[in-house]
Amino acid sequence: MNKLLYILIAIAVIIVIAFFVLGMLSKKGQALGLKEWHLQACISTENCVISEVIDNHPATIESLTFSQEKPVFMDKLKTAIEAMGGEIVTSDSSYIASTFTSGVFGFVDDVEFRITDDQQLHFRSSSRVGRKDFGANKKRIEQLKALLADQ
Repeated sequence: MNKLLYILIAIAVIIVIAFFVLGMLSKKGQALGLKEWHLQACISTENCVISEVIDNHPATIESLTFSQEKPVFMDKLKTAIEAMGGEIVTSDSSYIASTFTSGVFGFVDDVEFRITDDQQLHFRSSSRVGRKDFGANKKRIEQLKALLADQ
């Protein structure tokens, strides 16, 4: 009985250490950026959502239509990103790259935004490590869309 308990504790410790190591590994890297003026396709739909159809990969979330002038909306978007705990890494007149870091293990997700001249906001939210995100990226984008609608 004691031996089994020690084995279970050792396994739990190894799992926790592995998650911390993955969290540290996720701090290295950066957003993929634009390719031919579009967000890049998700490699996996299990830890990534995107609002654009790219290279025949389907969109996994809807884009957002906005009514403000593009520069006004860009400022609103930056405010919303920071209000949700994101950090803006890169920004220009039509593109924002940001990161969101989870609380416990410090996993970093890249969240990119492309604003079109026809008043569409496209998203790409992707985990840097791991195969599944348990819906975290989709939930983040849906919260951001709701926050932008409320402003």
